[in-house]
Amino acid sequence: MQNQFAQGTIKYIWSHPNCKNQKIQSLIKFLAWQLYKRTFQRYIDIQLLPKIKIRCYPDSRSASAVLYCGLYDYDEMNFLLRYLRDKDSFLDIGANVGVYTLLAASKIKSGVIYSFEVLSKNYERLEENLNLNQFHQVKPYKLAISDFSGTTALNLAEGDSMPFITQTATHNTVTVSTDTLDNLLQNQSLTNLTLAKMDIEGAEILALKGTTSLLKQQQPYVWILEINDAVNNFGYQKQDVINFLQDYGYRLYNYDADSNKLDAMTLDQQKGNNVLAIANSALDFVRNRLTEAVLTNE
Repeated sequence: MQNQFAQGTIKYIWSHPNCKNQKIQSLIKFLAWQLYKRTFQRYIDIQLLPKIKIRCYPDSRSASAVLYCGLYDYDEMNFLLRYLRDKDSFLDIGANVGVYTLLAASKIKSGVIYSFEVLSKNYERLEENLNLNQFHQVKPYKLAISDFSGTTALNLAEGDSMPFITQTATHNTVTVSTDTLDNLLQNQSLTNLTLAKMDIEGAEILALKGTTSLLKQQQPYVWILEINDAVNNFGYQKQDVINFLQDYGYRLYNYDADSNKLDAMTLDQQKGNNVLAIANSALDFVRNRLTEAVLTNE
């Protein structure tokens, strides 16, 4: 298992766009980190962006990916950095240790970032990373986003990076609090809610069902969504997620960071797990921001 993980990581690093001009250096970082964490069993602080750090623990997959590859979700993270502006609001649903939250906080200074993470260890590290960077524009919430308020079981069989909601309690489950975005944000000022990222291991459609008040207003304008076969665990197909969003006036797009282009797509054309869902009414707004960012080198 360890050998398979190492081989998979090396292949990932070798083919990653951010490593194309420094493949050897990135592999050296990987090998050095494996040696360091086994020897000292402690974290290191690494640069996510200039002036922004993230704390990388020996068991942190997302922070380790930053160490090897920088912006590991190459297209989506570059989209975020080019698209967001100072007064925007951003939702990070399934924040883990806060990589997307930190990226958003590098752009949003006077707006608000709402960051949701349900697992205690990840939530503590999220708060740690916010304190490390002195980001006070972020409101962290320790709960799961779903279609009801209450509690549910969360299965940890796949570890802290891939917990998933389940209806069957076992020795691998913990009980966690849940709420809907409509409940949590109903009294918030969301006039500039321009972007949300959601990665909650197949429960995306449950979260969206608890967000209908916002969706009717086509807020946020853009969703960065992970859509994979984990939705089957909840009795849905991937297309059900897309159909739900289409009913509220959203369409799927692929973003290519190198060309800075958005292209409409279908689920059959999905390249990785992540897609962009953009409100039809906001498409010109989104494209104008991307063009402006490149022209001004933001």
